[in-house]
Amino acid sequence: MDSETLPTSGLVLHIWPGQWDLPSFDPHCLATVLYLQLAIPGKYSLVECANPDSSPTGQLPFLVHGQYSVGSFAGIVKYVSGLRNEDYKTYPDANLDVRLTASERAQKTAWVAHAESHLGDLVFHTLYANGENWVKMTHPALASMFPVPQKYYVPRRMRNSYYPRLVAAGLWRQVVEEEKSQKEKFPRDVKPAERAKLSANTTLSQAFDKEKVLAKAGYELDIYSELLGGKRFVFQDKLSTVDVIVAAHILLLVYPPFSDPMVKDLLTESYPTLLTHSRKVHAVALGSNTSQLSYDAPSSSLWAIIPAFPKSSSKSSSKKPEETPEDLQFRRMRWGFVGAALGSLVVYGMLMAQHIEIVRVPATESNEEVAGEEEDVILLSPEEEVEEDVDTSSS
Repeated sequence: MDSETLPTSGLVLHIWPGQWDLPSFDPHCLATVLYLQLAIPGKYSLVECANPDSSPTGQLPFLVHGQYSVGSFAGIVKYVSGLRNEDYKTYPDANLDVRLTASERAQKTAWVAHAESHLGDLVFHTLYANGENWVKMTHPALASMFPVPQKYYVPRRMRNSYYPRLVAAGLWRQVVEEEKSQKEKFPRDVKPAERAKLSANTTLSQAFDKEKVLAKAGYELDIYSELLGGKRFVFQDKLSTVDVIVAAHILLLVYPPFSDPMVKDLLTESYPTLLTHSRKVHAVALGSNTSQLSYDAPSSSLWAIIPAFPKSSSKSSSKKPEETPEDLQFRRMRWGFVGAALGSLVVYGMLMAQHIEIVRVPATESNEEVAGEEEDVILLSPEEEVEEDVDTSSS
């Protein structure tokens, strides 16, 4: 992207809606907000979105800058970092990793991927696989984001999407839930002794799974606690993308009001270094609250495709910015789409009108009681009229 074709409009970041005093409940969306707030504060706006299909990658977050659209956390970081090279005066701090050495940049790439995978498993387990947290916290929060009828099935569909990943990571009780569902299919056929045995096995399995989750969480958190050590950030005093992605996951393990605060208690009691680090990144990026973030109203999918009519220039004294060739081409495409849609609607109406005829049917002798009244009017299509004539001739 050349500097001459750099869009002059602002950047708009589309993210999952915020929950629990955080800009978003999704770790990738939260990490992207933290990054942009550190790299280009005041030069972007947020749009809360609950429709991943609007993203070019089918997932949130995604960034729109003029005619450019970029998806995924890694893609957005790469795009925003490149703005520093295109327009240094406007985006002087767009690249958080500019001060890293070549070796540190290689380590950054590995640690970001590791955090997205391993810390992501802990976050998604706590939000979706933990039954108590799902029923009392996560599901109500997700349902509040969607209108009827999506609120009744989309949250469960989101939960099911994480099932294969968490089963592979050993963070979802698969066997016990399958046995329980099979037993509960016909509760009258289950004997009291078998029901008591099933309940005892479920309790023991839950206790075992809890210990397994705590062991896995402790193993992963030990890695990042050792990575930080006594340093302020991962790479000494240089705030980088690694700090942002790690902090986003830790914040989502601490801020939500969990009904089962198993991992949260582990973090609070045994890993104060990670807790201090995540809160420090949050404070540097957002301060004490999120009121400084700029939000835009989400646009309707129907009206967004209709171009606005030009306003009179006499009402505004400001000079209209020059349009690039890409803007002109985009406007022509939108008008062409609207014209094609309206033309198709007119042609469809004309074709449907040709298949409808008005046929006057006179009153028969069997309807003597209604004789003298006006003739009945029945609407028949040409196909139905032909069938009626055939039946009459055959009789």
